[in-house]
Amino acid sequence: MKIAASVSDPGLIREAVAHGADLIEIRLDLMGGVPHERLVSSLKGVDIPVLLTLRSTDEGGRFGGDAEKWWETMEPLLPVAAMVDIEQPFARYAPRVREMGKTVVASFHTSQMPGPGELDAIGNALRTYGHIPKIVPKPRDTRDLISLLSFTEHSPKPVITSVMGEEFRFARIIMAFFGSEIIFSYVGMPASPGQYHVREARSLLDELR
Repeated sequence: MKIAASVSDPGLIREAVAHGADLIEIRLDLMGGVPHERLVSSLKGVDIPVLLTLRSTDEGGRFGGDAEKWWETMEPLLPVAAMVDIEQPFARYAPRVREMGKTVVASFHTSQMPGPGELDAIGNALRTYGHIPKIVPKPRDTRDLISLLSFTEHSPKPVITSVMGEEFRFARIIMAFFGSEIIFSYVGMPASPGQYHVREARSLLDELR
């Protein structure tokens, strides 16, 4: 289990490392037009993996472009990344990313709660183009949460699961004990509601182990 720190300001990358992040998630959709040169410069000397994410508005982010714009934004930064988040509408570019030796995190975020069979189907679809499926729904109640925990435990590994929203935010940590590969936290401003600061996520994870 690893802790990713989501950053929307290149100036916070060093802080994320200092607080114990295992990898850095660069949230390109939240950076507000930061020049690529500044971002690349900020990543020099960072000795933990970098995950590039350009989250679409359909899945809770701020990127409103099409697949071609997604690739235009992402391609120049691929040399500094070890991992790339790719949603299903952008999956046509996954083979190129894989050919470059990058790990593809095939992601799906929804404000709904799929049923158990639907979760399996989503996971299988994501594995057709990615190395690691990432599924993040919004549980409506504890029964939904238990269903997601069960899916996580029994899903082929590796897999990443988490929750949208603040109601069950504790599950962001608990999922790791059921087999989820990465806990997503933040430095600066949360990349999504309910995230823990990386320092707090590290403390909770260490105490629960």
